[in-house]
Amino acid sequence: FCSLFALILQQTGIAVLTAALRKLSNIGCKVICTTHFLEIFSLQLLLDGKDGISVLRMAVQIPESEGDSDAVPLFRLEKGIATTSAGLACARTAGVTTSVLSRAKEILDATKEGKPVPPIPETLNSNSALQRRAKLAIRAFLSVDNWTTSTDDELFSLEQKVASM
Repeated sequence: FCSLFALILQQTGIAVLTAALRKLSNIGCKVICTTHFLEIFSLQLLLDGKDGISVLRMAVQIPESEGDSDAVPLFRLEKGIATTSAGLACARTAGVTTSVLSRAKEILDATKEGKPVPPIPETLNSNSALQRRAKLAIRAFLSVDNWTTSTDDELFSLEQKVASM
């Protein structure tokens, strides 16, 4: 069930992003979009050089050996469609926590091997206390119309909710 749900969510994300990019392109918007949904181009849902779409990718040096997972972002844009995602390496470089990286690798490995995605640990479960506190922080953030004019009390309240996570 979990792996089917993950697949449906991914396909929904691909469909929504494709439709949004196509709509924005059709009305003449200039958009910069970053994604790891390589399927948008491998399935030819969008085509490079057609309908005002121009595709660039970030250059990444991928290690030659399978055991070395430390891909190196080169911080250079190149013309063309990415053939692989170095998302885990980029996330690691960006400081994403080890627990999130481990879970992402677990999901990636399961999907590559055609196995079901194992259930998430209790700490990431949507019913856990951690998730409830995160939802409270998100609600507090969304309840303020304009953070540049927010009160000290609103800011302090949000800081307290975020600190409790």
